[in-house]
Amino acid sequence: MAKLDRKVMKFGGTSLSDEKVRRSAYRHILEEVKHAKVLVVVSAMGRYPDPYATDTLLSMGSPLLTKEEKARLVSMGEQLSALIVASELLDIGISAYALPFHKNGILSDHQYEYANVLALSARCVQQALSQHQVVVASGFIAQAPCGDVTTLGRGGSDFSAVLFAHMLGLDEVDIYTDVDGVYDIDPKVSSFAIRYERLSYDEMLNMKVRVLHERCVQYAKEKKIRIRLRGTFSQGEGTLIA
Repeated sequence: MAKLDRKVMKFGGTSLSDEKVRRSAYRHILEEVKHAKVLVVVSAMGRYPDPYATDTLLSMGSPLLTKEEKARLVSMGEQLSALIVASELLDIGISAYALPFHKNGILSDHQYEYANVLALSARCVQQALSQHQVVVASGFIAQAPCGDVTTLGRGGSDFSAVLFAHMLGLDEVDIYTDVDGVYDIDPKVSSFAIRYERLSYDEMLNMKVRVLHERCVQYAKEKKIRIRLRGTFSQGEGTLIA
């Protein structure tokens, strides 16, 4: 059974791009903290050419940087995002804490751009949750045994969210995007798009619309973690992937 006093919520870059947009994310968080301690997983803020987006940061570095250096560079987007979100939650009266990446308990190999997860440790996350209403964790980032920063690949914050859910013994995670669920075609380009209320893991993996990181869905399937894909700017239930 899931622990009812813990919740994992993940917000993507378009849900965090500026202060006005982030207020919509905070409304969802404020609802959850009424009855649970919340682990919020964040992506880097915005999309290229926004100043802190992953591709923007990558464009600032030389192509001659090593893969290890590039991982450190792009990880700064998620780390900054976690600190900004925690700061703004503190300003509205929520006991929030930005978890340092080296305490997130996601241990990986040395594949810096697409790391393989070797082990999970919930100790630091649990300790932080015991002391705060909301703990904000950087998605996308893992740590190699030597302490190096590694990354989980593009869209890896989705994968981080299900890793944290499994780490905390939960059987469901909420992933928020700028679209209120999974559609058969892009609803931004067609008014005839149909939203699915429920999909199986395999149906999600076989869809041409790549809304979620593939390893996120594969891991959720393996660990039987339900994913609810919801809209940051909507109050709807979104799409359940189970």
